[in-house]
Amino acid sequence: MKKILVFSNRNSARSQMLQGWLSYYLKDKAEVESAGKHIEPIHMLAQKAMMESVIDINKYKSKNISEFKNEIFDYMIIVDHTQADDIVLAHEPGVVIVHPFDNPGLAEGTDMDKLKAYREICNEIEDYAMEFAMKYFNLLQ
Repeated sequence: MKKILVFSNRNSARSQMLQGWLSYYLKDKAEVESAGKHIEPIHMLAQKAMMESVIDINKYKSKNISEFKNEIFDYMIIVDHTQADDIVLAHEPGVVIVHPFDNPGLAEGTDMDKLKAYREICNEIEDYAMEFAMKYFNLLQ
């Protein structure tokens, strides 16, 4: 089984959202983890946006990258503007992909405006997860 690490510095929304979508699309084909440099609670609007898509990320936790320092990953996907060289792992992942998504946590306005930003990122991340699954796992081909 392949191993995928999704990285976001703050590890509070985008990384868990991609973890959720990849876990959904790749089911028994890959083990997906997410981590970052800072441990923060998963944002409740990220959880809500994902639940609206019937993906439950409530069980995911924000984890520090140091927890995975010695693990071997086939893929590492960076979902913010962190440089791959800034991430310290004992074993370099087979494939490193930098695919930053806008940070929905920066959305301003009413609670509904903020939720809309999380929904939009949720949809973008789902599209990317499907593209990744098709490209690297020949899913749906």
